[in-house]
Amino acid sequence: MKLDTLFSPLMIGSCEIPNRLVVPAMVTNYCNLEGTITERYLRYMEEKAKGGWGLLITEDYCVQEGRKGYTRIPGLWNDGQVAGNRELTDAVHAQGSKIFCQLYHPGRQVMPQATCGLEVVAPSATTCPACQALAREMRVEEIHQLVSDFGAAAGRAERAGFDGVELHCAHGYLLAEFLSPAVNRRVDEYGGCFENRVRIVDEIIGAMRAQTGPDFAITVRISSDDLVPGGRTIAETLQLCRHLEEVGFDAINCSNGMYASAPTDQVIAPMFTPHALNMERSALIKQVVSIPVILSNRVNDPEMADTLLKMGVADFVAMGRGSLADPNLPRKAACGKVGTIRQCIGCLQGCEAPLYADEAVTCVVNPRVGREYEADLAPVDEPRRVMVIGGGPAGLQAAEAAARRGHAVEVFEAQGQLGGQFRSAAYPVGKGELATYVSSLRASLEELGVPVHLGCEVTEKLIADEKPDAVVIATGARPLTPPIPGIENAVTAEDVLLGRAEVRPGPVVVCGGGEVGAETADFVARYRDDVSVLEMRDDLCLDMMPITKQVLMGMLGASGVKAHVGATVKRIETGVEVDGSVSSWSGEAGGATAATGYGVVYEDAEGVEHTLPAATVISAFGYKAHNPLEEVARRHCDDVRVIGSAVRAGNALVASREGYEAGLAV
Repeated sequence: MKLDTLFSPLMIGSCEIPNRLVVPAMVTNYCNLEGTITERYLRYMEEKAKGGWGLLITEDYCVQEGRKGYTRIPGLWNDGQVAGNRELTDAVHAQGSKIFCQLYHPGRQVMPQATCGLEVVAPSATTCPACQALAREMRVEEIHQLVSDFGAAAGRAERAGFDGVELHCAHGYLLAEFLSPAVNRRVDEYGGCFENRVRIVDEIIGAMRAQTGPDFAITVRISSDDLVPGGRTIAETLQLCRHLEEVGFDAINCSNGMYASAPTDQVIAPMFTPHALNMERSALIKQVVSIPVILSNRVNDPEMADTLLKMGVADFVAMGRGSLADPNLPRKAACGKVGTIRQCIGCLQGCEAPLYADEAVTCVVNPRVGREYEADLAPVDEPRRVMVIGGGPAGLQAAEAAARRGHAVEVFEAQGQLGGQFRSAAYPVGKGELATYVSSLRASLEELGVPVHLGCEVTEKLIADEKPDAVVIATGARPLTPPIPGIENAVTAEDVLLGRAEVRPGPVVVCGGGEVGAETADFVARYRDDVSVLEMRDDLCLDMMPITKQVLMGMLGASGVKAHVGATVKRIETGVEVDGSVSSWSGEAGGATAATGYGVVYEDAEGVEHTLPAATVISAFGYKAHNPLEEVARRHCDDVRVIGSAVRAGNALVASREGYEAGLAV
């Protein structure tokens, strides 16, 4: 597809952006506690500039000391922070990209560990539904000081070499709180009617213009809809956008929601959220303003982005997590290598979940992100023969990293397809995009000239014949089969998802209510009416990150899945009469009749036994490490590395990271 619009330049104010691809602000937790830039953050941003993004917008910088939503947010509240940012802007400009600095105040949306001992403040004394902080109402003199501090920070940004600043008025942070009737209940000049609620923003852009030159770009990020009860909707947003243009903003970045919004309306949307969820609202904004509009959230494909631009939906497209997943997306798209782009899969495991624990951001599909300063992937002086055993995420990441360093790599996979456990992980409802991860790794290995041998069971003789200098064992994990009487009568969740096992008409019982079990239950409930899940812990999906869990739990409820928690499976009995929709398991048509099936006996939290009838029993007890070749490999090679689920059954985040590290180390 010809991407001529995507790669055409466009002005924001007096600043020419070389193409229409924007990296929006994203929290990383890569900077110092005192708000200064680290080498890690600088190289992370520089990598995106090298990848060809037209405009980079930094994560949200503080304008007042201690007023930050996360612990390692950078800032421009004092002159000592200018020099480090000058290094950042110089590095980005050297690659031909432009860079804006986003400025903000978190308001009541503050992670508990990031308050710095300060009182949480908001336009009105309210409690944040997401962060649970009770905020004190800001005093008028505090508002005046904040306006001045925003102006001073913009002046420092210009001195640091930024091409512009973006004022953060979105996502439920302080300025969004002033704009939203869901939070702002003031009755003074900063609350009530639209004119009063927008007053603080008007004063801030005035202060910024007073501290910066006439050619310095100032843009604004807004939530096109708060997506919370009582919040601002698109109707008032259109009024707001006309006003923002009139007071002098050079562009509008159209985003959505607050932290308290529903899961699929989130600021960082999960895989279950429709792509380009803001496209209709962005198109409406385009009708009422003449300044450029940036479209954000759930666009990760350059061809989709170019199509949206051609439709007139927006003037720029921002891909936050798309740039995490593949900082080289623009360059790959520009030269027609779209199939090798590592697209964001919307899992939230690396970009969102770590922030809850006050940790740094990473990415399942790009384990290099945030580690660019550690290794430049320069070719090795002495290439080695590297044998990678296993074609799941860990093995493929290891092969790619080693090949990029110049090693002679070959991949051996026992199955007829690549992907390992990731293959079945793509089958549950809403998770089809997971397949793009394996597909892009395969395309990357093809480009690098790495031979991939499918359906090849590795033996000791094969290892001996190959004579590798290094062996990476990534044989993954196998479904766990606990010693439960009658377990041989169950089929595995993996086989059900991959279509290798029949789910008979009649009641279905899924044993195990972690992520795999719950997703399999929902998958089956799309074509079977009576599905139950048994989980020995006190809740389902305890291994999922909160946002995706909330979506899945809603799906389970909608599909009628019955959940039994605190339920320990004791045995699976045979010869139990169950209601079926066919006269026999051979598939002959008939009415609802009795048929012979199974009885799943479980013990509840009080020790009482119950029996659930089942036409099909699905085992979803998790996975166990599978590593049959380590001892054999060590007899023929001194450098053997075992990675991913072959060490300990875990998640894809660990597997991809260990694969990347092994590929660098061989």
